[in-house]
Amino acid sequence: MKKIFLGLAFSAAITFQACQSADKKSSTTKDSVSGDTTMVNGVHVTGSESTEASLDEEGATFLKKAAAGGIMEVEAAKIALTNAKSADVKNFAQQMLTDHTKANKELKELAAKKKIITPDALPAEDQIHVDAMKKMTGTEFDKHYIAMMVTDHEKTVKLFEQGKQNKDTDLKTWATKTLNVIEGHTAKAKEIALAMK
Repeated sequence: MKKIFLGLAFSAAITFQACQSADKKSSTTKDSVSGDTTMVNGVHVTGSESTEASLDEEGATFLKKAAAGGIMEVEAAKIALTNAKSADVKNFAQQMLTDHTKANKELKELAAKKKIITPDALPAEDQIHVDAMKKMTGTEFDKHYIAMMVTDHEKTVKLFEQGKQNKDTDLKTWATKTLNVIEGHTAKAKEIALAMK
């Protein structure tokens, strides 16, 4: 009887110890996982920054449209560097690649700060367009690319003029600065388009 009692007491002690350590484990796991952190656009954002006012709907829409447009400019420029015939078109494409890569990076940082998720890839219809451009070369490509750049940049100027009006200071500052660059691109694209006629 004494042996049975000792066996039960020992068994109870082991069970109690196991439960204790399981509780410690689960509370440790909970603590490390429940920390108020999120990933926005691949950037680690801590909960302490959540006091920052987020953008209004117009601002969020602006960032999403600008991100998609920026990705398109970079992808099209990469193709132009390979498929274009004209040195002017290639030089323009290199400028697009440099300026829009920089602007896209700044946009991602701003979006992360404002907790807005922006696209990382092209919408399906733009991807179809990019794939079609890959099959063009020479003068045909040059004309298509420059016509596209004129049209796209005119639309982008209008978009960024709206961004300039946003009440968020950070967004307004970035949109204003970037608009100056985009207006320069528009003028250059029109100049190249005229020279091709």
